[in-house]
Amino acid sequence: MKQKIIGLSGHIDHGKTALVKALTGTNTDSLSEEQKRGMTIDIGFAFLDDNTTLIDVPGHEKFVKNMMAGISGIDIALLVIAADDSVMPQTKEHFEILNLLNIPLGAIVINKIDLVDTSWLELVELEIQELVEGSFMENSPIIKVSAETGDGLVELKQILKDLCDQAPDKLDRGIFRLHVDRSFSVKGYGTVVTGTVNSGSLKVGENIEISPNLLKARVRGLQSHGNDVDSIQIGDRAAINLQGIEVKQVLRGSQVAEVGYLQSVNQVGVIIKLLSSSKKPIVQNQRVRIHLGTQEVIARVAIVNTKILEPGNDCPALLRLESPMVLARGDRFIIRSFSPVLTIGGGEVVEVSIVEKWKYIKDRLKLLYDSDHGNQIIHIVEGERSRPITLKGLQYRLGISKEKINQIVEDMDELFWLNYKQGQWLLTYNQWDQLKSNIQTYLKDFHEKNPLSLGSQKEEIRQYIKCDDSILGALLEEMIANNFIGKKGELYLDPSFSILLSAEDSNLQESILGQLNQEGFTSSSLNQLSIKVGKPKDDIMRVLSVAEKEGKILRIDGDLMFTSENFIQLKNKVKTYFSDKKEMSISDFKELANTSRKYAVPLLEYFDKKKITYREGNSRKLLK
Repeated sequence: MKQKIIGLSGHIDHGKTALVKALTGTNTDSLSEEQKRGMTIDIGFAFLDDNTTLIDVPGHEKFVKNMMAGISGIDIALLVIAADDSVMPQTKEHFEILNLLNIPLGAIVINKIDLVDTSWLELVELEIQELVEGSFMENSPIIKVSAETGDGLVELKQILKDLCDQAPDKLDRGIFRLHVDRSFSVKGYGTVVTGTVNSGSLKVGENIEISPNLLKARVRGLQSHGNDVDSIQIGDRAAINLQGIEVKQVLRGSQVAEVGYLQSVNQVGVIIKLLSSSKKPIVQNQRVRIHLGTQEVIARVAIVNTKILEPGNDCPALLRLESPMVLARGDRFIIRSFSPVLTIGGGEVVEVSIVEKWKYIKDRLKLLYDSDHGNQIIHIVEGERSRPITLKGLQYRLGISKEKINQIVEDMDELFWLNYKQGQWLLTYNQWDQLKSNIQTYLKDFHEKNPLSLGSQKEEIRQYIKCDDSILGALLEEMIANNFIGKKGELYLDPSFSILLSAEDSNLQESILGQLNQEGFTSSSLNQLSIKVGKPKDDIMRVLSVAEKEGKILRIDGDLMFTSENFIQLKNKVKTYFSDKKEMSISDFKELANTSRKYAVPLLEYFDKKKITYREGNSRKLLK
């Protein structure tokens, strides 16, 4: 059975801590300051049984940030209301927060029943029913207890057990993630962080990343419910012993996740809802406080559909964050007014990768808000244009598991997985065709601008279409195989392209090649060729450059050039030589090439470079 988290919330001094102690025997007011002041400042934890954790969160309005740290990720909400006080301001605020966080199940505890009579208790119950009307707690059980006398605790324990059995499993995104709510150092072990696993699983020995600073660490040890374990999973209340990081580097608000999954963002697309109880609307560019998990950041709200969001309504919006925030699709958050600090609404993250201008963002957020996952995937993939997205990237952008993504893709004709070398990317067929068209357009344009260049380098193409190198490799291979483009050496070209020399340059090239063929492996310098053919060096260099690109000559080193025809003949001679001999000296090679040491040494080095031969001492041996 997966662990379940029960969060106790409510007004200050309504007996949450006393109730936890009565149920578990644990005093969650562990801080000396808490015990001194008589109220919970920080979140506290206790175990109801092996599979159930109780989280006691602060009730004072000054500690709502800490309350959020504990209440995010719970399965069951337990709203605690003191019988002698009834519904108080923080009762309402905590209840609204629970509503906004989309907690699936809950129960209401009327505590301190030993302090009031029956008639007053009935009035309290009526006020509670009015508070929860129309909410997820409308039909939740109301249990009357006294943490002091023990009345009602047996019934409460049974109801909590029943709720744990009913509580649905959390949506697992398949990638490990945990919001840090505490960090401390243990002598002999080092840094320890605690929190509730929001997604995925983690094993001892694995590497993790701590955001927002993207710090790397190794998992030295794990605990769940006070026991050493080899692994933890979604829903577990856990402690992680981290190796390679200091405690001061991991603060509340940090997140522990699989390496490469999370990122810090400065703006995020969301759906926001303003509480009907809010006294004012949210206006365009209004400054608010955003609470997500253990993080608090100031943001400005850019509303998509209108300039004003009225109480009780919801709409897509862009949050421009004043400090980076670590989040993912599907995360729920709370909005509090900047001043005075009051809970006014909440929302859900729908888009984390936003770099476009505002006019494009609006349409995108509307689509993500209104469409199903299939259309969202197409929108995301095509939005990446020449930067196809990975499965992990989609998990992050969509907030759903890889299994669900694969099922959606399998059922859609528009999408396909590109598997190339060690990578996998999701593309639409339209996107794939567009990328190929872009390459063809680029090469045609390249040839027009560079009529004497045989083709373009791969890196030049990549920079033009701004495509991942592996994606480009797959594209080029397919296009070559289908004769959409050609390749000569390391250059890519339009198959219909050929370098057109003037009649004069063509004749000059033939003359130079004839001269080099005649010379064999006693190459003339540019000055010597200029004299022999009676043409300026610039003209010779121009036609030789074309010949080199066409593969008619090989440039060994600087001015040292030989015809490809002669080189092929020499390569065959070398291989024939090794048919009955194991090694070749420089003298042997000089004889084969009919050349001097001046040319033999760089030629042999070229043979080594091309992995035809290799050097061993003062001799060469055949490599292939």
